[in-house]
Amino acid sequence: MKQIDFPLWADTLLTFGGTFLLFFCILRFYLSSPQAALSLSLAGGGAAAFLLHLIVRRRHKKRHTAAQSRAEIQKLSFHLAVDARANSLRRFAEAIAADSGKDAVIAGGRILSDGTEYFLLFRLEGTTADEIASVLRRGGGEKAVLASSFTKEARALALSFGIRLLDASDCYALLERADKLPERYLGESAAAGWKEALRLRLCRKSWKGYLLAGAGLLLFSLISLYPVYYIAAGGLLLAAAALVRIFGRT
Repeated sequence: MKQIDFPLWADTLLTFGGTFLLFFCILRFYLSSPQAALSLSLAGGGAAAFLLHLIVRRRHKKRHTAAQSRAEIQKLSFHLAVDARANSLRRFAEAIAADSGKDAVIAGGRILSDGTEYFLLFRLEGTTADEIASVLRRGGGEKAVLASSFTKEARALALSFGIRLLDASDCYALLERADKLPERYLGESAAAGWKEALRLRLCRKSWKGYLLAGAGLLLFSLISLYPVYYIAAGGLLLAAAALVRIFGRT
């Protein structure tokens, strides 16, 4: 399911609303017909919003995709750290076979494929040099270690002995290429995205946004044909700013 870039559309709607209000407040003094002023203001707001959308869409998309990828990698890292080892071995054996075109078999708690031994050391903390040393002591041929992350000492030791390291980003890329990513990550709630968005809206540092929006609407009420609506909306936003500032989460 394609996800909506909410920040981009929020910026677009904000641009449309602000430009529309500016044009309408100005044009209503120079045009005798309120309908003409409304139509021109809608057109001006739509044009400004459209231009902004075209200009910043690529930058938003790039930033949104990068942030989304980081979040997905973090969720996969946690999933692999707490999932049953048998499940992870089976998942990566299938992924390695699909990605390389070579057979991959599970034996002795590791994966064997095309002369390489793959060891899974997923945990919530970084894999240490001691754990890399335990892999070295097993002897054999080429080795690869898959883990969420590695300490600096572990990377140095692996480099010295020619052990290939695959961290969470590499594992995510491998599973994505082979279409073996989990359908649902462990510990993930279906409503997590909405809860996180709501948490951001209610955090204490967001009070300035409510304050500026409310103040802006109150200022527009001074030059609007329908000041009551602006006063009501602005008052609600100022009340929201006060409540979030006092009771919002840090």
